[in-house]
Amino acid sequence: MKRIFFILLTLLIVSGISAQSSSKVFIPTERVHNFGKIMEKEGKASTIFYFKNIGKKPIVIENVSAWCGCTTYSFTKTPIKPGAKGEVKVTYNPYNRPGFFSKEIVVLTEGGSSYTRVWIKGNVIPFLHPVTEDYPYAFGQGLYLSLKVLAFGALRKGESQSIILRYANNNNKQIKLTFKVEPENANIKFIYPNIISANGRSKMTFTYTTPRNGRSNKNFRIYPVVNGKKLSKAIDVTFLK
Repeated sequence: MKRIFFILLTLLIVSGISAQSSSKVFIPTERVHNFGKIMEKEGKASTIFYFKNIGKKPIVIENVSAWCGCTTYSFTKTPIKPGAKGEVKVTYNPYNRPGFFSKEIVVLTEGGSSYTRVWIKGNVIPFLHPVTEDYPYAFGQGLYLSLKVLAFGALRKGESQSIILRYANNNNKQIKLTFKVEPENANIKFIYPNIISANGRSKMTFTYTTPRNGRSNKNFRIYPVVNGKKLSKAIDVTFLK
């Protein structure tokens, strides 16, 4: 459903721009701004694009579109006289967005009938986030998990669903991790990591398949076992009715 929504949104955007024309009188002094390397831990990075009005009448920036929640902007609100410059400040948020990026910004003018495109690009250098930031649930023995409940949907006979669980070892030495299902349930399948390196982080997949015999799905629990010791906290497995 989400995929269909984004396809329709893209078509609307493209069709909207095709009905407009590229501005010949509102010219950026820089078409592409390259941030180069952005350190994620240093937070947001900003730049200002300057646009010169080379026409014969004032120009008003009607709106700016970035089409990405990672990019925000502000712009000159007052009319820009012939020969003068307006500006658009663009800010990129690198949080949890490692690697290369390239984002288009569209500046609408002349009642929205004209547009000017500019781009930002760069390369985000990630950092190791604090464990509790990405793995909020402490289970003991230095084990942190991203979920404390595996909530499966209303599955039909023979239907399967998978849920990804991320885990972290917040110890300076490796741990052995296994799991114990209580009560035993042959319909849940997973491959546990066994050994997690010191300060290691990764993920695993739990897949549940509804019995074909028509029995209803019943809630159960999965207990982490660290270095042979069953922890007191459990992962609850639930099902929608």
